[in-house]
Amino acid sequence: MGWKTSLIIITSTPEIEDQRLLNILGLKGSTPKSDIVFEDTTGFHTDKVSIGRYNGNLIICEWSIPEKVIQNNQTDIERILMDSFPYSEICFIQLVSTVNFWGYKLIDNGKVLRHRAGDGQRNGTYFDIGEPLAQEKELLAKSYFDEAGNRLYIFEDDPNEIYTEDQVGEEFVFKLCARYLGLPLDEDDEFLYGIKFSCYQKRSWWQFWK
Repeated sequence: MGWKTSLIIITSTPEIEDQRLLNILGLKGSTPKSDIVFEDTTGFHTDKVSIGRYNGNLIICEWSIPEKVIQNNQTDIERILMDSFPYSEICFIQLVSTVNFWGYKLIDNGKVLRHRAGDGQRNGTYFDIGEPLAQEKELLAKSYFDEAGNRLYIFEDDPNEIYTEDQVGEEFVFKLCARYLGLPLDEDDEFLYGIKFSCYQKRSWWQFWK
């Protein structure tokens, strides 16, 4: 399966109405669609946003915001979310396994705890900020640096193969999700297929000119 997923996870959130949340996200005017499961949120659905709750976390499936936050050091939207949820951990995650793109940024108490991102097309790992998280350490322990400073990986079940970090990025994303879901993303069937997300159609650009 080729994973294409993009989400924001906010911990310990008070009850908040979807419309108020959409306004905070700058998505005012989004209109309700039918409820869906998480599997249906995967893909390049740039015209939709889905909102759900799982394991005590608020989960938002949306493409443009995580992409902007992960690809930059500071953005207005992450500051807006920090101000709106000052006592929460906020994690932005994006994964496109078909091109080995992976990335995440974790913010807590106004500080970036961890920011990592890379791809297999041109840049390798181009963000690596903060101390390793507990969810990363098992994979990092299987790595070493070559003479050029590239981090490479060897796994016990395939000891004759050497993997570059972009090839392992998907596994980092899966394991990071366990911090919030309780299980790695690709192992949590209840999250993937069981809970309902409220899906909204984003307001089209031309509607602003009516």
